[in-house]
Amino acid sequence: MLKELKIENLAIIEKVDLEFKNGLIVLTGETGAGKSIILSGINLLIGEKANADMVRDGEDYLLAQGVFAVNDEQEAELKEMGIEAEDNEVIVRRHIDKNGKGKAFVNNIRVPMSSLKEIMGTLVDIVGQHSHQMLLNKNNHLKLLDRFLGQDGIDLKKQLEVIYNEYSSLERRIQDVEKNKRETLEKKEFYEFQLQEIDKVSLKDGEDEKLEEEYKKLFHAGKIKEKLSLTENLLKDDEKNALSIIYNSRKNLEIISKYGKEFQENLERLERVYYDLQDCVDSIRDLNDDIEADDMRLEKVISRLDAINRLKSKYGDEISEILEYRDKINEKLQLLDENSFQVKKLEKEKNEAKEKYYILANELSAIRKIKAKLIEDNLQAELKELNMSDAHFKIEFEKSNSMTFNGVDQVEFMISTNVGQGLKPLWKVASGGEVSRIMLAIKVIFSKVDNIPILIFDEIDTGVGGETVRKIANKLKEIGQSAQVMSITHSPAIAAKASQQFYIEKKLIDNKTITQVKELDENERVQEIARMLAGKNISEAVIEHAKELLGDI
Repeated sequence: MLKELKIENLAIIEKVDLEFKNGLIVLTGETGAGKSIILSGINLLIGEKANADMVRDGEDYLLAQGVFAVNDEQEAELKEMGIEAEDNEVIVRRHIDKNGKGKAFVNNIRVPMSSLKEIMGTLVDIVGQHSHQMLLNKNNHLKLLDRFLGQDGIDLKKQLEVIYNEYSSLERRIQDVEKNKRETLEKKEFYEFQLQEIDKVSLKDGEDEKLEEEYKKLFHAGKIKEKLSLTENLLKDDEKNALSIIYNSRKNLEIISKYGKEFQENLERLERVYYDLQDCVDSIRDLNDDIEADDMRLEKVISRLDAINRLKSKYGDEISEILEYRDKINEKLQLLDENSFQVKKLEKEKNEAKEKYYILANELSAIRKIKAKLIEDNLQAELKELNMSDAHFKIEFEKSNSMTFNGVDQVEFMISTNVGQGLKPLWKVASGGEVSRIMLAIKVIFSKVDNIPILIFDEIDTGVGGETVRKIANKLKEIGQSAQVMSITHSPAIAAKASQQFYIEKKLIDNKTITQVKELDENERVQEIARMLAGKNISEAVIEHAKELLGDI
């Protein structure tokens, strides 16, 4: 239930703090006083859109805050959504600044608007013009029917959704395989030519780098040999070469090494230099011996590099990319035969899924038809109590031509409101007042299967009067015994059935229009119901009538 509601700077509301009880609560007041603004505040708490125009003129922000009591079952549902109730309460807050930017909080944790709608959808159900439009749209009728399925039906529907998704997935895979097959067949000859062109070169990963290095050596072989020979001569060839100088220097240090540690250390360093240089000379000599100006080999290297570069210009910047492309087209060609086999296998799985789907869909349809009969009977009884005794309500089934995740059923609510009148779609027959009563009847029977503890009716009495409105009042009171029911109403009959009544009035204070909300005591309720009965012409007889209405509670 909604225990507390706080609204600041919403339209012509400056500030209201309301405390609600359980049962039937009514909001009354003259037209234009701001009753719908209270509803707008609650709408904000359930995640409806907000804009800057909603902020009171001259203020920087608007605030709506509600304290909701939850039972153990709702607390468990909220916990699954990541919301921890504290002392069986949830505090919801919306803050919108004058630029229209808003934030939502649940128990001081900021939540996105989509999450707020999901969370509050388990707690509050507002029945207004939007709900009436929803009822008249046949696309929503199956959703309404499925709320009566029960656990067995819900489990069956989940299984059906799994099988439907499996079937759809198999269908997409078959389409993908066949598409790839068609594309490969269209390019088969071209792929075979490319494969042959690549295989003819017999590429090896990384060989282009080795060939580039070999090409440099072969192309500059003369220059390399010249420089290597010159270097070897400088290091070794005459008495003043580098090796001889270092060798003699080493001998000199060897003689004096016994006279000090520092001489020995430098001797060791010079010995390392000598042997390193000797190794270097030997290596240069070997390199010089290996280098040959081989024109035939150079031509072969150039030819091989040209062949590789031609492939690079077509299939990739690196040999690894060319080989990867080669494997890809080869795999496509090999898959041509395999694809035919794969399609047959997938088709078999798809047909099996389709068979399972229709078994489950028919089982679900059978459950729906049983539930539909239950709804028809209950709704018929409720409509009779709401002064529509001649109405005949039926849920009409039609089999869908295609598979859907909802099954094979298409349903539409049909009604006849007069004796001898044939059944027609609800939207073609029902007047505004009749739709209100049908919606109320639906809410009565759905309150037995839904776990929503707060129902808010926005002028449910529109278009009805007399005996009918009294029956609506009794029905609202009946629902209020198992849920908290709020009703914005102009009807004294409905107001008199309430366990709590708030009066909403518009005042001009300091040249500012302000809406004020007051909870009425017993005497004040008599006066307000009298006003609702007779306007400003309140006589003793009207007062007595108001008391009689209140005495019927």
